[in-house]
Amino acid sequence: MTGLEESIKKAVQAVRKARRVIVACHVNPDGDTLGCQLALGLAIILLGKKVILLSQDGVPTRFQFLPGSELVLSETDETADVSIAVDCGSAKQLGTVKTAFFRSKATIQIDHHDFGQSFGKIQVLENEAAAVGEIVYEFIKALKVEVTPAIATCLLTSIIVDTGSFRFSNIRPKTFQICSDLLKKGVELQHLIEESYWKKSRAMARLSGWCVSQTEFSKDGKVAWATVYQKDFRNFGATLPDVDAVADDLRSIEGVKVAAIFRETERKSFRVSLRSSYGINVAQVAQTHGGGGHHNSAGCAIGGTEKAKSKLLAELETLVI
Repeated sequence: MTGLEESIKKAVQAVRKARRVIVACHVNPDGDTLGCQLALGLAIILLGKKVILLSQDGVPTRFQFLPGSELVLSETDETADVSIAVDCGSAKQLGTVKTAFFRSKATIQIDHHDFGQSFGKIQVLENEAAAVGEIVYEFIKALKVEVTPAIATCLLTSIIVDTGSFRFSNIRPKTFQICSDLLKKGVELQHLIEESYWKKSRAMARLSGWCVSQTEFSKDGKVAWATVYQKDFRNFGATLPDVDAVADDLRSIEGVKVAAIFRETERKSFRVSLRSSYGINVAQVAQTHGGGGHHNSAGCAIGGTEKAKSKLLAELETLVI
């Protein structure tokens, strides 16, 4: 039995003993964390358990088509027997739902980040997984729950989003094997890709275009960044998740090796999304600021000052010297 199989076995035992289960995702949720949260939540409901789905920032509009999204809460006073965190590289990424999460006696962390901070009593980790959806799929199978079309839709969304619609280098043969199994449940792949990855609202498209036009570059052109302030979100009628894909757009510019998007929050701090070309590890920078992620895709939060931003940019520039 592999280490992953052993940890899944322990997690299954904990869930089967529980009557009430919390499934939490990370702040500023994307399709990977939400798809996993919803798939696992729907599966555990089929076991007859009470499930509480928690997300500090709710469900972004673009992912509200997912089955079960209407069940997601931003807070709860209830105490669960087991709490499960999906796609969270550190406890900090749970945001305000962290308190409810740690009220449980048993905590489970399901993740695939190369650079993260372990916090669950039971850790179901696989760095090689292209998306956490791959791990959750194995977990659901171990629970002996039928993968319904709704669950398959959520898991496929996780994989589509975290592989960049099957474009990123994190894909492995097992990724396609799992997708094949999920497609047999009747999911319409092209429609799902359109909804979860390519579709943009007008506000998102306009803000993204404006953001790219404001791009700044280091002297050698290897580092590119853009900053979106609260006033910009208001001007375009947009939200923080509406610029999620802009970091990839900046990274695609010729000569750029590292890209960063700084998003000002209502609390006047910056949420930062980082992207890099092959061989450049931006996760190590994110980790020093309490964040995490993968070599080529990571994120963190910093103070909302120009000094804090300049410090982070200086750290990024050292990666491309």
